[in-house]
Amino acid sequence: MALSPFEDIRVVLAEPSASLRRDIRDTLLAKGVRHIVDTGNMAQVMEALRGGAVDILIGDTKLPEGDLSTLIHKVRHGEIGDNPFIVTITLVSTPNRDLVHKVINSGTDHVLVKPFDVCEIFAQMEALTHGRKKFVVTTDYIGPDRRKAHRPGTIEIPRLDVPNPLRQRMTGHMNEFSQKRAINATMAVINEQKVVRHAYQIGWLMNRIRHIRDGAEPDDDGTGLKGHLDRLQWVSNDMSKRIKSTRYAHVTDLCMTLVNMTRDVVARGDGVKDEDMRLIAKLAQVIQGAFDEDRTNPLTFRPKPEEPAAME
Repeated sequence: MALSPFEDIRVVLAEPSASLRRDIRDTLLAKGVRHIVDTGNMAQVMEALRGGAVDILIGDTKLPEGDLSTLIHKVRHGEIGDNPFIVTITLVSTPNRDLVHKVINSGTDHVLVKPFDVCEIFAQMEALTHGRKKFVVTTDYIGPDRRKAHRPGTIEIPRLDVPNPLRQRMTGHMNEFSQKRAINATMAVINEQKVVRHAYQIGWLMNRIRHIRDGAEPDDDGTGLKGHLDRLQWVSNDMSKRIKSTRYAHVTDLCMTLVNMTRDVVARGDGVKDEDMRLIAKLAQVIQGAFDEDRTNPLTFRPKPEEPAAME
C-alpha cells in the first residue's frame, strides 16, 4: 500500500470540543496523517512546541489555560519552541471584530470560522503545503502577507520566503541539520528586518510625541504622551536586544541610551519638558539616520511602516 504524502507530518490539534476534535482527527487519519497529538488544553500544546514535535498547529483561539493567538505570536517571534515557522490554522468560534483582529495579528497562516466542514482542515493543509504565503516583518508582526496592494503613504516592506515544514516533510527534504540551518538563516534576515522596522517606528513615534505635546495633532486613539513614551521605550529596548547580531550593531549603545532617557521621563511623571523633547528627538533622529541608506537627509523622520491587512 502506498504511503500518504502526509505520512510523516506532525500535527498538534488543540480543540476544546471533544466531538469536533475527534471528527478532525478521524478525517486527518483517513487522509493518511499518522502523527497527531490531540488535546483540549494549552499544556500539551506547550509541551509539544518545547519538544520540537510540531510541523502544523491546528487549534481554537480560546483554550483552557491560555489564548492560542498569544501563543502563536510568541512562536513567530522566537519566544517559544525552536521553529518560528510552523504552519498554523486558527479556529474561531465567535468571530467578533476584536478577536479576528487579534487572531490575524498573531501571524497565523489561516483562519477558519466555526462551524465548518472538517474536510476544510485537510484542504487547507494541502493548500499551505503547496502555496504558503510569503512573510512580512513589522515592529509588532511576523507572519504571512495578506495585503492586496501597497497602501500609499506607508513604507513598502519586503516579502520573505520562510521554511515550510509541511512541504519539507512531504518532499523528504528535511533533516535536523538542514532544518536548523534554514531556520537560523531565515531568522537572521527577519531579525535585521525587525531592527529596520523599529528604526522607522522610532521616527514615527517621535513625530506623534512632538505633535501631541505641542497640540499640533489630536490624540485620536487616546494613547497619550505616556503611552507613546512607553511604546518608544519598548521599541528601543527590543531593538537594542536584536541589533547586536546585525550589521547595525554599532547603534546598540544609542538604543540603550534612548531606553534610559524615555524611562527616566516616564518615571519622573511631570510631562515632557523642552529639554527632554530636544534630547530624545535628537537621539531618535541619529538612530534613524544610521538606517538611512541614501543619507540625503538623515534627520528626517520616515513614515510609519505598512502594517499587514487584517483580512482578505
